[in-house]
Amino acid sequence: MKKALHKDFWMEIKKTKARFISIFCIVSLGVAFFSGIQASSPDMRLSGDAYYTENKMMDLKVVGTLGLTEKDVDALKKVEGVEWAEGAWATDVLCGEADAQKVLHVESINKDVNGLTVTEGRLPEKSGECFLDVTFAQGMGYQIGDQMEFREDTEDPFLKKRTYTVTGVGRTPLYISFNRGNTTLGSGEVNGFAYVLPEDFDQEIYTQIYIRAHGVDQVTSYTDAYDTLVERLQQNVEGIQKERCLARYEDVMSEAEEKLADAEQELADGKAEAEKELADARKDLEDGEQELADGRKEYEEGKKQLADAREKLKDGRAQLDTAQQTIADGRIQLADARGQLASGWEQFHAGEARLSEGWSQYNSGKREYDAGKEKLEKAKKQLADGKKKLEESRSALDEQQRQIEEGILQAQNGITAIEAQITELNAQIPQIEAGIQQAAEAEAQLPALQQALTAAQRTASEKQSAADMAQSALDEAIKKLEAGEITEEDLIPLQEALNAAAAELEAANGAVAQAQAALDTCSAAVARKPELEAGLAAAKEGIAQAETKKTELALTIEQLQSGRTAVEEGRKKLEQEGKKLQQAEKEISANEKKLAASEKKLKESLAVLQSSQAEIDANRQRLNAAQAEINANEQKLADGEAELVQGRQELADGEAEIKENQQKLIDAEKELADGEAELEDGWKEYRDGEKEAEQEIADGEKKIADARKEIQDIEEPEWIITDRNALPEYSDYGDNADRIKNIGEVFPVIFFLVAALISLTTMTRMVEEQRTQIGTLKALGYGKYAIASKYLNYAFLATVGGSAAGILIGEKILPYIIIKAYGIMYHNVGNNLEIHYELKFALTASVAAVVCTVGATVFACYKVLAETPASLMRPPAPKEGKRVLVEKITILWKHLNFTWKSCLRNLFRYKKRLFMTIFGISGSMALMLVGFGIKDSISDIVVKQYEELQHYDGTIITDEDASPEERTKLSEYLKQNKKIQRFTNIQFTKITAPREKSNISCYLYVPEDMENFREDVTLRNRITKEGYELTDAGAVISEKTARLLGLQVGDSITLEKDHEEYQARVAVITENYMGHYIYMTPAVYEQTFGEKPVYEDVIFSLKDEYLDQEEAVGKEILSQPAALSISYTASLAAQVDRMLSTLGIVIVVLIVSAGMLAFVVLYNLNNINITERQRELATLKVLGFYDKEVSQYVLRENILLTIAGIIFGSGFGVILHRYIIVTVEVDAVMFGRNIRPVSFLYCAVITCIFSLIVNLFMHRKLKKIDMVESLKSVE
Repeated sequence: MKKALHKDFWMEIKKTKARFISIFCIVSLGVAFFSGIQASSPDMRLSGDAYYTENKMMDLKVVGTLGLTEKDVDALKKVEGVEWAEGAWATDVLCGEADAQKVLHVESINKDVNGLTVTEGRLPEKSGECFLDVTFAQGMGYQIGDQMEFREDTEDPFLKKRTYTVTGVGRTPLYISFNRGNTTLGSGEVNGFAYVLPEDFDQEIYTQIYIRAHGVDQVTSYTDAYDTLVERLQQNVEGIQKERCLARYEDVMSEAEEKLADAEQELADGKAEAEKELADARKDLEDGEQELADGRKEYEEGKKQLADAREKLKDGRAQLDTAQQTIADGRIQLADARGQLASGWEQFHAGEARLSEGWSQYNSGKREYDAGKEKLEKAKKQLADGKKKLEESRSALDEQQRQIEEGILQAQNGITAIEAQITELNAQIPQIEAGIQQAAEAEAQLPALQQALTAAQRTASEKQSAADMAQSALDEAIKKLEAGEITEEDLIPLQEALNAAAAELEAANGAVAQAQAALDTCSAAVARKPELEAGLAAAKEGIAQAETKKTELALTIEQLQSGRTAVEEGRKKLEQEGKKLQQAEKEISANEKKLAASEKKLKESLAVLQSSQAEIDANRQRLNAAQAEINANEQKLADGEAELVQGRQELADGEAEIKENQQKLIDAEKELADGEAELEDGWKEYRDGEKEAEQEIADGEKKIADARKEIQDIEEPEWIITDRNALPEYSDYGDNADRIKNIGEVFPVIFFLVAALISLTTMTRMVEEQRTQIGTLKALGYGKYAIASKYLNYAFLATVGGSAAGILIGEKILPYIIIKAYGIMYHNVGNNLEIHYELKFALTASVAAVVCTVGATVFACYKVLAETPASLMRPPAPKEGKRVLVEKITILWKHLNFTWKSCLRNLFRYKKRLFMTIFGISGSMALMLVGFGIKDSISDIVVKQYEELQHYDGTIITDEDASPEERTKLSEYLKQNKKIQRFTNIQFTKITAPREKSNISCYLYVPEDMENFREDVTLRNRITKEGYELTDAGAVISEKTARLLGLQVGDSITLEKDHEEYQARVAVITENYMGHYIYMTPAVYEQTFGEKPVYEDVIFSLKDEYLDQEEAVGKEILSQPAALSISYTASLAAQVDRMLSTLGIVIVVLIVSAGMLAFVVLYNLNNINITERQRELATLKVLGFYDKEVSQYVLRENILLTIAGIIFGSGFGVILHRYIIVTVEVDAVMFGRNIRPVSFLYCAVITCIFSLIVNLFMHRKLKKIDMVESLKSVE
């Protein structure tokens, strides 16, 4: 019996493989999504930590206000918990020109910390080489081998060289994303980084020291264990800070005193050098006076030489006039010869034109001949092709006629075979009916055989007990024999009794086997009864199909005979085409004769033209000879004219030379005057230089006095110790891992619940569907557990298989996709994937899936098995028909046709199916809507924060040490700058708001000008959009801050400043998305903290037409002494947008997974629906419904349920989105609460598309329903 059930179990899986696969897929999706999203957060941390560990990323960074020395490095190495400490140099430089000018952060290459990743090329190996930021290199077009010029904006440069050669590009763990930080150079933003060898820095004092913690490889970044390790190390480092700072202070003071003494000596040397230079200048002036007197004498001699040259020039001009008349006479004679030559050429050209016309006529005739010849050749080719095609057509017709004859013969043979098949099937029907009769007789014998088997088993059990007792008695006697209590003869009766019991047991077991074999034979015969009945139906159907096939073959013969007639008509057409080809052949022959005559005429014309051409060539030679003689005479005249021109040129040169010498005299006179003026200026400059030297000496003495005062003002240095959180976007990566964790705590749970519920429904419906089979098994004597085990194993196998597939796929693929997506923004993290199977998430999902599915199966089996076999073997009573709600709406109901009325009644008649289908569709719709909604909420916050709420373009951070005059100068510059629309002085400081678990870091914003504040910042209610004013009634706090602190309007907020707590009344709660902001008027600030605000920072807004010149304006602002750096709102917005955009791939995963779930849910529920109603649908077919009408009958219900699921899913999705969006937020960010209308449309369209695809699958299944099913007995 167990073997039969085991076989039935595997047959059930094979028979219902669609249902099994659907449960498998639903569970796989649920488990994969649940465990995959849950595992992504720890895998992100592990991947990031693997990259940091591989590149030996620093754990602490120490910066000293007076620099750091090698002794500081040695002291830090000895601190407990320090694995490695290394000093380094860094500076910011400018590179590029004009608009392409950028700021680079240059550092020295470290030995054993902050390892560089080479993307292309190599690391620097000698001085003058640099390693460049790959992102910066790609953006600016730098290649390996290019040279770069680094410019430092300081009097004491850090670098020894200005020009460096790029040897490699790559990345550093100090910048894991795109943000490179701020600077005081250029536009205020660092655009990239570069690394050079330590020897390229012209500094002995380190700018920073990097520290790696001991044991950091044993903990994971972004965890409490790592934070505790670094906090303990930072405390140890702070323990030596005071000692090392005091030592550095003493060194600096000693060095400053030495430099001051050197400066005093340098001033004394400069004073002596200035006195010497003044004496030399006086001597040079006296020498200049003597040179001026000598120049005046040379000027008088030049005037006399110029008068003699003018007399010689007058005689040469008379000789040139005589030569000019002789050349004019020669020109007249030459003109007469040219006239005669021109007449000869005119006659020549007329003859040449007539010859050219003859050649044109010849060429035209030649072209016509060639065209005719080409046309003739083409006609010949077409004739040949026509003949070939005619032959091919004849062959094709012959082949077609052959195929038709063969087809007629095959059809006739087929009719003969079908008639034989019909005869054979008619002969099989009595045999099948006899087999059915035998099966019925075997079924009647089953109870008696079952009783015989039971009796035989009972007898065998009794014989087994007797044999066991005989064996026990014999064993006891053997023990006594060994103890010497009895003899061997006493054992003989016991042995004989055991042998007799064994023989009886063997006979009883034989009887059991025979009874079992008889029962199995009858059971097999009974089991064959449905098969025989199906065979009988198939035989009858085969006869009908054979008759149909016979009719089709007869029709085929008729069609083939029609084809034979078509072939004969084709032959007639070919004969007509052959006659046309013969006519064309005659026309080609006539054309050949015409071409031969044309060729003869062309040859005669060619001979005449060649004779004329020879005569023309002889005339051309005679004219050319005359032309050559005229040209020779003309050349002689030209030579004479050239000599004349040369003579005139010499006269002109003489005149020019005279004018030049005359100009030289004028210039010399002017130079003499200038020399006298210059000498006067020299004496004046000497006197000014004497005064300037005295002033510089005085300034030097003042600088030395100021330097001495600065030395006295030097304060003891301090160390600024920072950890990895101070690096650009290091903490943002951890925040993103937390966001994934938050999403994984909510979204997958809902996803999994929908999947589990659908699996539960599938198994429940399966058990209810097979109640007749369960009743039969129960009637045959199978136990409840044996029957239930089939369905439990079915559910368990599908669930465990799906869970295993989900774990294998989900915990590998989903974390891989998510980490790779973040790798686009966080460089190299995606190349250090650490993806592990998280056992707790896998077990949680698997156990939950098994409990839901198997538990539902247990409940369903328990409910069904509680009934009697007789009630189970009867189909359940159909649902009682009731009036549905729509029927009460008379106007609507009257206008509905029968199919719509039947559809609505079926929907409300099976309420369980109605609610489960709506729930499945609405759940999938809601999950997709949540995915789109999260995308909408995240993508909107950048626009809302930096365009709708904060309208300024940048924040100027001023130098704390700037003087009041420098700050006033900065304000005046901003007022006069035509590119700046407005600016406001503000106090912008970080302040702490305490709460129970951890403090909140807030930005305190106090504006000086309230009118400008209204234009810079919008205060409003997020829900009602009501605008607020910043007044003296109290502080304005951001919405997320109020929610974290549990504050309402009218409450007091506690603020901590300089370790003291202050209270401020909350007057307004405003909409805000990025960070925590507290806005106060100057009066409220003074009332709260007891001091007036200090406006050290400035916010500014550019005019619209200058927004694209933001960086250029920033460079101009930073040229002011009071401006330290600039933070651009656009850069912040871009940074936040990049940070949040990496969630996009996560959202895509959510949406795709929800869409897959929607498809599986729709397919599964529709498959169950059709399976349950198969008898009803078969009956509809018997009643005359076409396949299309049956499909509409069912699929119309699916459309209505899909629409209802979309409506309910939209409402559920809005609620779920609100809950999830609040859950996934981190403390410093508030996401939007809105879902765009187009997202609802997308989700609805996707759900409808999935529904349409499922309907197409179901239509194919409906077409396969056999109408014979409706005629079978339901009893």
